Amino acid sequence: MKQGHRLLLSAVSYLLFCAQAATAASDISCAEGKRYYDLGRQAGAQQDFDKAVQWLDKSVQACESYEAWHLMGAAYKGQRKLDESLQAYEKAIEQASTSDKAAISLARYGQVLALNGQRFEALNMLDHAIESHSSPPSWMLDNARQLDHSLMDKPISGEAIKRSLATQVFGLLSPDSAAGKKLGIKTSTASKIRIPINYQYNSVELDPLTQQNVDTLGAVLADDSYEGRSFTLVGHTDVRGTWEYNLNLSEQRAEAARAELVGKFPSLDGRLTVKGSGEAKPMYRGEDLSEEDHRLNRRLEIFVN
Repeated sequence: MKQGHRLLLSAVSYLLFCAQAATAASDISCAEGKRYYDLGRQAGAQQDFDKAVQWLDKSVQACESYEAWHLMGAAYKGQRKLDESLQAYEKAIEQASTSDKAAISLARYGQVLALNGQRFEALNMLDHAIESHSSPPSWMLDNARQLDHSLMDKPISGEAIKRSLATQVFGLLSPDSAAGKKLGIKTSTASKIRIPINYQYNSVELDPLTQQNVDTLGAVLADDSYEGRSFTLVGHTDVRGTWEYNLNLSEQRAEAARAELVGKFPSLDGRLTVKGSGEAKPMYRGEDLSEEDHRLNRRLEIFVN
């Protein structure tokens, strides 16, 4: 055998040896990480969150995993270290092997935001989690419903709306972020402004409880940071009445909102389009609903084009 061939074979053999050694070391590290994870889970089950965090930190240092980061988020939440909990859940989303797992961690992320007093942002996260999950569990739907009801008579600040949009465009929910990719968020999906704007029954008149939110919305849309951007207003109805009637009513609601916004903020003229969705996409389904749920179905949605 020629000297060159022998050198080539030796080099290939060495590379194979290194690869096998690296794989073996990785397997050992991940086995160690799993052992630490199990210890962290046991500590968490005993409500010993300090110990849980210590073991889980060792677990992700040895071998990062979705399960360890997700459980660490819960342990930090138990300690009331909310910033650390949010960071751990974000890591879990990035490590998730499926969009369903990512959605579960996103929903838990939303729960932590709610504990931090950021209920509007929390509801936005839960909405995205529900949309991303193939079959949202009941706790996720119930939590979103509770938050929705808690916000129905509370004014939303313009800063909260801006933070929500920034998260969708540049932050956790950005299509270009690792988390956004795991959640299946597409670049073509318009950013949605999830803000309580509801209507009186069988009317285009706004619900007095959410009238103030229209002024807040208009101020945000007319802000210099959105100069030149256009928006779509989508009206919705509750599930009572005929399909054709509700579709027509939802379009009239969106048009009434457009007229009010342009009247108060003239710079929005020509930048707002309207659509009606009728009863096709209710927040809450079924005929046997509470009046509060019907009220929340009678809503306006806003999308940044």
